Amino acid sequence: MPLTDSLRFRRLLLRAILLPVGLLLVLAGILMGTVNGLIQAQEKARHYQVAVARLERVRQLFIDRETGVRGYLLTGEPAFLEPYHAAGQQLPMALEELERGLAGAPEQRTWMEELRGRWREWERVADEQLSLFRQGGDWLSLVRSGAGKARMDALRSMLDTIRAEELRRATFQGLEAERAGRTVLIAGGLWTLAVGVLLAWLSRRQLLTLARGYDASLAQVHAQADALRASEARLESRVAWRTLELTAANKELESFSYSVSHDLRSPLRAIDGFAQALREDEGERLSPEGLRLLTRLQGAATRMGQLIDDLLQLSRVTRAELRREPVDLSAIATSVLQELRQRESGRDVTCSVQSGLSVRGDPRLLRVLLENLLGNAWKFTSKRSGAHIELFAETAGGVTHYAVRDNGVGFDMAYAGKLFSPFQRMHKPSEFPGTGIGLATVQRIVHRHGGDVSAQAAPGGGATFRFTLQEARA
Repeated sequence: MPLTDSLRFRRLLLRAILLPVGLLLVLAGILMGTVNGLIQAQEKARHYQVAVARLERVRQLFIDRETGVRGYLLTGEPAFLEPYHAAGQQLPMALEELERGLAGAPEQRTWMEELRGRWREWERVADEQLSLFRQGGDWLSLVRSGAGKARMDALRSMLDTIRAEELRRATFQGLEAERAGRTVLIAGGLWTLAVGVLLAWLSRRQLLTLARGYDASLAQVHAQADALRASEARLESRVAWRTLELTAANKELESFSYSVSHDLRSPLRAIDGFAQALREDEGERLSPEGLRLLTRLQGAATRMGQLIDDLLQLSRVTRAELRREPVDLSAIATSVLQELRQRESGRDVTCSVQSGLSVRGDPRLLRVLLENLLGNAWKFTSKRSGAHIELFAETAGGVTHYAVRDNGVGFDMAYAGKLFSPFQRMHKPSEFPGTGIGLATVQRIVHRHGGDVSAQAAPGGGATFRFTLQEARA
């Protein structure tokens, strides 16, 4: 049978499993029944032993009553009546416990009725003796008559009869429990041996069946391995070709970045320089409309320069080699906020940075990330009094999330899907300057660190940006 014939193999394996399991279940049922009988026998034996112990207690209480009366009659000391009275208080409850323990057979109920009757007879004689003694009567003649002793002997004889019967039953149940235990051991051993022999036979048969299909299966495996090696060789060739194409594309991208960095900046500098020279030389002769257009020209050149810088930064973030080393996010955030304060020293902004935020990552890229997030928070709180910016960390599902929160203008979450795309802006350039590249840069840095970034905001209610890093595990 080839090993690849999965249906036949499953049927063979199922038969090899179900038969021993069925036999073991039968064995378990038999053993459970036998063990249950053993437990019941042990419980009955324990029940009879408890009954014997209660009989001994009742016997001792009767003896305490008898010796108490006898000691008092001989000495006249009331102290001898203390065990008499104590036993009298305990006897009713002891007899009830004994009766509950003996409840079952009719003869046991008869025994208890006879025992109570004989106890009452003895109590009557004892009360008569004590009454005559206290009244100064002829109590000694009553004692010499042996009436009290005869009744106590009858009580003891009754107790001995009950005790002998309970011991006989306890012994019988003990033997039953012993026989049940032997049955469990013998039956379990024989059945286990039978299951073991059957399992060994089935295992041998299964191994022989599998061995016959081993050669065919091995040939299939070799054929699949050869095909896999051929496919792997083709894949490696394709990967090598794609690597060459990617290398060439990267070189073209570097060349483009160089052209953007140098060739585009030169015309921009010329436009800005000529516009400034025109303002200085001909500014007095220009009309207000001409000055306004000149100002817009210079502003457009400045924004174009900023856009070039942001695009170059986005390109470097994508292509830069990633280094992983310990990074203190708290220290970087504090440094970035200090630089922002130096640029706009007149602003009233409360900044809060949680201490001890350390991760593993690229320190240069993580600084760019915080510069963009904290810079956005700084920018979008510029029109709010009592501005507040904070950096903190929180843990959810065993992953640490870092967050930058502000109480600025916020934005509508309906447009959050476009937030991290290049050139997408939630506010007009006339309200807040910018190129719409910063958050796209943030997302690429986070993705390169194996994490994710998200935003939560409300119009006029501030914004919170959360990001994770692959190394930031709680």
